[in-house]
Amino acid sequence: MQENEEIGVGLSTIMKLTGFLPIMIGTTFLLSPRTAIAVGPELTEYGIFVSRCVGVFAIFIGLTQWLVSIYVKENLHIFGRLFAAGLSSTVFLEIYGWTSGLMEFELKFLFATMIPVFATLVLLIYSISPEQSGTVDKSKEE
Repeated sequence: MQENEEIGVGLSTIMKLTGFLPIMIGTTFLLSPRTAIAVGPELTEYGIFVSRCVGVFAIFIGLTQWLVSIYVKENLHIFGRLFAAGLSSTVFLEIYGWTSGLMEFELKFLFATMIPVFATLVLLIYSISPEQSGTVDKSKEE
């Protein structure tokens, strides 16, 4: 019996890495909302309150992604697709902000948008097919 042990990065590790992104963004929204948001200098007190709520929600999503990647083993690819859909929705919201005139388009915002785009693509690539389980069928062994 020959075991094929490949050393590589699995979906669980990718989910931990991409889960760090909302935690990082949520922390910056909490600590300095006027510099973290595109329209930050023009924020009212209500806008600062909303940005702090968004920051707490982003941290919650990131921690949820971490916990799922640690404790879920069987259907992790389904959760990977779910979190990829969430990341892609942030990209679509940003594009909507540019096209509707809510946000001013600048090249630096385009580069900042590429981070969730790449995280979404990596999550989708790693969650296309479920990882094979370690159990071996007795009929195939003979």
